[in-house]
Amino acid sequence: MKKIKTISDLNAIRKVLENDRIDSEDKKVIVKVAMSTCSIATGSKKVISFFREQMGLEAIDSLVVQTGCMGLCHSEPTVIVSVPGKDSVIFGNVTEKKVNEIITSYIKEGNDIEGVLLKKNS
Repeated sequence: MKKIKTISDLNAIRKVLENDRIDSEDKKVIVKVAMSTCSIATGSKKVISFFREQMGLEAIDSLVVQTGCMGLCHSEPTVIVSVPGKDSVIFGNVTEKKVNEIITSYIKEGNDIEGVLLKKNS
């Protein structure tokens, strides 16, 4: 890899990486699990681990990441699911059982399911 010697070098690399990220996100299912204090207290660590495990087993091209507080403490753990070509959806009170339903019914089959707190335009 080329050494970074100037701010211009750094900015050029950053731009390439940002474009790569944007391109890959347009083609992948993105799952964002809230990992704030109230989220962790209600089980989001188990939820994010289970999502990562199950998405891998299902061989779904995806990215499962953690995010901060969504301001929905009453519905933790909360998860944002972005499927290419669809609006992003926030699910609340997500359990391991709900993870299976989200993957099978919502992501793979494209069906609407219960537990949606908010749909937002991508």
